[in-house]
Amino acid sequence: MWILAASAGRAVADQTVEATFGLGGEYNDNVRETRNGKGDFVSHVKPGLRYLYEAERVTAKFDYKGDYSYYMQGEAPDNYSHTLDARVLLELAEDRFFLDIAENLRPVYRQAARGDLVEGDTTRDQTDQNTFTVSPYFSFKPGERTSLKTGYRFSDIRYAEEAQPGSGSRKWVPGWSSGEASMNRNVRQQHELFGDLEHEASETVTMLAGYDLMRQEAEEQQDFYRHRPYVGASYEYAEKSTVRVKAGPMLTETDAGDRSARLYYSASLSHALDRKTLTLSSERDYTDDPETGRSILRDLNTAGISFQFDRSTLSATLGYAEYESSLQGGGNKFWRPGLNYTYELTDRLKANAGINAELDAGSTTSVTSDRYYANAGLNYELTESSWLALTYRYKMVDSSDDASSFTVNRVMIEWGMTF
Repeated sequence: MWILAASAGRAVADQTVEATFGLGGEYNDNVRETRNGKGDFVSHVKPGLRYLYEAERVTAKFDYKGDYSYYMQGEAPDNYSHTLDARVLLELAEDRFFLDIAENLRPVYRQAARGDLVEGDTTRDQTDQNTFTVSPYFSFKPGERTSLKTGYRFSDIRYAEEAQPGSGSRKWVPGWSSGEASMNRNVRQQHELFGDLEHEASETVTMLAGYDLMRQEAEEQQDFYRHRPYVGASYEYAEKSTVRVKAGPMLTETDAGDRSARLYYSASLSHALDRKTLTLSSERDYTDDPETGRSILRDLNTAGISFQFDRSTLSATLGYAEYESSLQGGGNKFWRPGLNYTYELTDRLKANAGINAELDAGSTTSVTSDRYYANAGLNYELTESSWLALTYRYKMVDSSDDASSFTVNRVMIEWGMTF
């Protein structure tokens, strides 16, 4: 409740509080996701809370969602998963000095190469990532069209451990920063000094430049310094259509004296035309691997197109990711195609369907695995503040090792309300 404390004492403010509560039942025919696995009935309790506070010099938000799963026949241990997005932004000196405090808790795949979570996937092969950040920074206007943001950022990043191997249930254990060594090898802390400069060269073109110096410290990984200067530009060539590019070297030096230089870049295009939106992006950067606690270099390219019709939306995506070959645990090159569709049957009844895949295009081991996902659902608005949902989800893992191949079918019904 530190957000509420930070925002106390402000007489004139806009506040929004919204609580949600959901109850659901599910049949899962393979709860441990093994070949010829056993099924179970699962009960779900889903609390949620959203809080927004806006005052003259304080902005705060708190968004929490939880899901308690109870396995009625005991084929898997009960577990509780949750997400949290909380932030406070304090304006300590008018238009000049700010303090940004944030905490983010979310489930992620244990292997970095799995990418972002597939919506609705089960909790197997996942862990919880908790990131706490404090950043005091200054904002300046050196010129009428020039802005500079510079400051310091501290981040504490840690991951939960499985309560029981293969169960999907997770728990938090102390990390080295708490004084208890070797209990969580993936806890690490980062200190950053940064500066970002933007100059409006014209009404449509903005020039970008910046520099970031990061110090990372961890118990079981090499501590290092990383320098990241960059230059770039943003061009708005039409209404709601923008091209943005950033690039620069990443220079890393470990305490053991090892040095490396890698190119960093980020490029994106968003093009809107009538009811169609096209997006393209390409980036190279380091990402965290929860399995090993290491920073892994990743190249990620994505393309997407969406169509907005009178009562429906159709979107298609295609992604290709490549991770440096030193990544442990299997594949390091993946294709990710996806197709999703929503349709408004009536003012209160909506239908949705989607298919997605994760295709192994290159493996560092002899075992390759492709994953396929499909879903279909109906959502009915009972009243302005309550709803009923029926969902079917299918998952298939096709492995070159037959013993690791399996399928999962899940049928879920959920009632929820907002108050």
